Amino acid sequence: MTDKQKRELIAFRDRLDPAAITRRIGEFQDVLIVLAKDTTGQLDLAQFPSVPPEVHKGTRVKRAAS
Repeated sequence: MTDKQKRELIAFRDRLDPAAITRRIGEFQDVLIVLAKDTTGQLDLAQFPSVPPEVHKGTRVKRAAS
């Protein structure tokens, strides 16, 4: 690496603003959350059947002795 490249990289590093970078990351995350909301909601709904299962179907009940 040449001295010129090193100086350019150091100058670039010195111009970085960690707080601004963090804010931009937060903004991108917010956008991604909004974009994923519909898909996530659809996946949640797909996990639950639209008609509840018949819980008594197939259950055997002994009759009381007379």
